[in-house]
Amino acid sequence: MNVMETLTAAVQAIFGEGQELAWWQMACRAALAFMATWLLLRIAGRRAFAQKTAFDLCIVLLLGAVLSRAVVGASSMAGTFAASVVLVLLHRAISMVSAVWPAFDRVIGGRPIYVVRNGHEDNEARRRALLSDEDLDASARGRLQAESHDGWNVVLERDGQISFVRAEGGKPHAPLSKEAAAIAAAVRSTR
Repeated sequence: MNVMETLTAAVQAIFGEGQELAWWQMACRAALAFMATWLLLRIAGRRAFAQKTAFDLCIVLLLGAVLSRAVVGASSMAGTFAASVVLVLLHRAISMVSAVWPAFDRVIGGRPIYVVRNGHEDNEARRRALLSDEDLDASARGRLQAESHDGWNVVLERDGQISFVRAEGGKPHAPLSKEAAAIAAAVRSTR
């Protein structure tokens, strides 16, 4: 047996082949998939986690789906790792183009939807965003410690978060918590 045949036999003994895997072979495959995923996500960049847009969520979901096939032996390890590398490189390339061309970025990531602006609720925008008044009020209670979103501009951000920006002359119905007041003061001081 030459060196290559010996190496191939050792890899096959450690990681197995096909779907008939011993428990320890599946554990070895899981460890390898974990290390590969960590490396691939480092290559993909921090955007994959920081932005949380639909585009960025795709890479996380697809990597999980593709690499899980290697762990259980449903697909070859070489094939799943090759597919994972292609996904990560594609994500990285599209992210780089998005960073350079804002129009392309809007196509990929979408635009924020202004649901309430200067005290005027845009019902069409709210329906497009699939938000009810209760959704807006629940977000206001959770983020602003306020009973409602009155007095705030409300924006559904590209990543699905709801942002509240104080409307000109607008005052929230409930006093802000100490934490929210400190944040609002910090924002005002930067203007």
